[in-house]
Amino acid sequence: MRSSDQVHRIKRKFPRKAFRKKVGLMSGGQSASAQGLEIGEGGLSFSSDMILNQNCKMILSFFLSEDEFFSVRVTLLNSYRAGQEFHYGVSFDDVSIALKRQIRTYVARTSVDSRNLN
Repeated sequence: MRSSDQVHRIKRKFPRKAFRKKVGLMSGGQSASAQGLEIGEGGLSFSSDMILNQNCKMILSFFLSEDEFFSVRVTLLNSYRAGQEFHYGVSFDDVSIALKRQIRTYVARTSVDSRNLN
């Protein structure tokens, strides 16, 4: 039997890279701050102590770089408990082509940067 981590990797359509930045989220009339984990063209993962329901819709706000702020609608696809917090994976809803390109560039740029550090 496959671990849940392996199943999630198989389902991904786009590559993801580490995204250790603060993420703002609004869901069900509540807002909270969360810690980003990974980002890709199709979605983002983050950790939070907020309990969210599967398939819920929410708004995520984040800075891709210092001057690129985005606010996007997302759908919660998966979650699991990690100690005292939860790790969530969301997919972007109706994302503009411009944002997809910027995320793709960010993922490619951080991939090159991390290879140059070794």
